[in-house]
Amino acid sequence: MVKPAALRAGDLIGVVAPGAAVEEATLRAGAQVLEQAGYRVRIGASVLKRVGYLAGSEGDRLSDLVDMFSDAEVRAIVAARGGYGSGRLLPFFDPAVARQHAKIFVGYSDLTFLLTQLVQRAALIAFHGPMVADLDKNPGGAAALLGMLSGDRAGWNLSATTIIQPGTAEGVIVGGCLSILVAALGTPYALDTAGRLLFIEDVNEKPYRIDRMLTQLRQAGKLDDVAGVIFGEMAGCVSGPEEAVSVREVIRDAFSGARFPVVLGLSSGHGDGTTTLPLGIRARLAGERLSLLESPVAE
Repeated sequence: MVKPAALRAGDLIGVVAPGAAVEEATLRAGAQVLEQAGYRVRIGASVLKRVGYLAGSEGDRLSDLVDMFSDAEVRAIVAARGGYGSGRLLPFFDPAVARQHAKIFVGYSDLTFLLTQLVQRAALIAFHGPMVADLDKNPGGAAALLGMLSGDRAGWNLSATTIIQPGTAEGVIVGGCLSILVAALGTPYALDTAGRLLFIEDVNEKPYRIDRMLTQLRQAGKLDDVAGVIFGEMAGCVSGPEEAVSVREVIRDAFSGARFPVVLGLSSGHGDGTTTLPLGIRARLAGERLSLLESPVAE
């Protein structure tokens, strides 16, 4: 795995929108957070474009992504927001570009499509963390993100809130948004989970939908050989008035016979989103504690 260089004060951060269109006011507010923290910010040429629900055409969005990776002055790339659309770029994005110009890449939600390819096909460490549109309203998450990217070890010891299945395991962290992981099944971009610590999170999905997606992962063989499973907050994943099952109960049932550790409540991605989780890095899950075993950046 290639580790990107640590972020330093004064470095240039590029902003891209590989998927959904973003509101300018939200984008500017998040960019200001980065600037006030001592970084320079360059917004991609197509970020504020709009083609239906997308931030410009496929060509526009792909060009921004490739340009930011290829520009040696840009030291980190942070997605503007999630939404929908980054998966449409996968057939056209060459992972070799990212590996040749290794640098920090941050996103979550729909960006799971790209995060998976950066880790799996470019062998580049990537970061499941706050995006630019989040930063103004999530100062804790912004601080944790910039600390992680600069090589600060304070974020190396993470914690979930609930142990579903006790145990200890080590492995490389992979994963992201559950609905995106499921959407990639049966394609060349499906996630390899064997021997890995699988991180899963999502938002505003009813428990029966979480059950359906976990069932699909299992039937696709993606839970057969995992080292452990780490669930995020699962924000807004609540039952309707006539439904008596909670998402926690769905997860407990899905992993009731698991012989590997399973935890719930790591705050990365949707929800409070205060944690930046490096993907492609070896870590140790023991009880509710997740500890990185190596730096995610080249120091």
